[in-house]
Amino acid sequence: MSVFGSSFLKRRHLLLCAALAAAPFAASAQADYPSRAITIVVPFPAGGPTDASARLYATVMGEALGQPIVIDNRAGAAGTVGSAAVARAPADGYTLLWGGTSTLAVAPGLYKNLSYDAQSFVPVGMALRGPLMIAASSGAGIASLQDLVKAKGQNLTIGTAGNGSIGHLATELLSEVAGVPMTHVPYRGGGPALADALGGQIRLIFDNASALYPHVKAGKLKALAVTGAEPYGPAPEVPTVKAALGKDFEAYSWFGLVAPKGTPEPVLQKLGAAFTKAAGSAEVRKALAEQGLEPGLPGAQAFGQVIATDYKKWSGVIQRANVQVQ
Repeated sequence: MSVFGSSFLKRRHLLLCAALAAAPFAASAQADYPSRAITIVVPFPAGGPTDASARLYATVMGEALGQPIVIDNRAGAAGTVGSAAVARAPADGYTLLWGGTSTLAVAPGLYKNLSYDAQSFVPVGMALRGPLMIAASSGAGIASLQDLVKAKGQNLTIGTAGNGSIGHLATELLSEVAGVPMTHVPYRGGGPALADALGGQIRLIFDNASALYPHVKAGKLKALAVTGAEPYGPAPEVPTVKAALGKDFEAYSWFGLVAPKGTPEPVLQKLGAAFTKAAGSAEVRKALAEQGLEPGLPGAQAFGQVIATDYKKWSGVIQRANVQVQ
């Protein structure tokens, strides 16, 4: 045997011994998990609805796990900065991501140079979901989706939270399904779009139902339809797009907890059990109902399926509509 071959075998033997020696420690660390504070990265600023839902779940989960859960707001680049940081973090269960439609299902198909993709994470649990709503300004002369279809060829200006936002992609999908061209007006966030819709500067707006409904209830906007599979709880009289048009259409904005790919299964199981306990708590259920939001689908597998299905759907819309972001 050559000297090279002998050295190779010795190195392999040493590596094997090291791996075997480390195995009990790794197993012990997983069994003791969590032994210190856990961080959930929220890739958006503090104070918003995303941040609020993460903190709500973190409180109950921390109690169940016996360790504090710290919220770390890492905003930037439409949520992709914080998401990328978690994708690079050690897969040990101590750094997690509060991911959503925009960061997990839209961004991987929208940004060409993203440093993570839809497979960079493993699902823990889906916290909540809410349908979108398309609404008309009070002076738009549009009171239903049927009116919208009849207005084909008119200047149908529709505002959203920006290029590549879930409202924008839903607009493109609705235009495709209904066969009605609309002029997309992107804003820097939902607030400015809402202000112009209320002021009559744009005829239509597409955003989360929970954000638009208070203004519908006040009579300042006219709800045309919601994008859920079922009618919207606070306003059951508003039809779904599917019911109004008789065509398949569904779109949700959702959030949930994911971990870096490679997180050990025993750790995921402990996180999943704590997440399930939080999702079923009266505190969480009450908070979601008050905001007009639905509980997420139960189980990590169901959440993973939602991420995969929505990634495929929105990536298709992005390609067909040639959606571009700066």
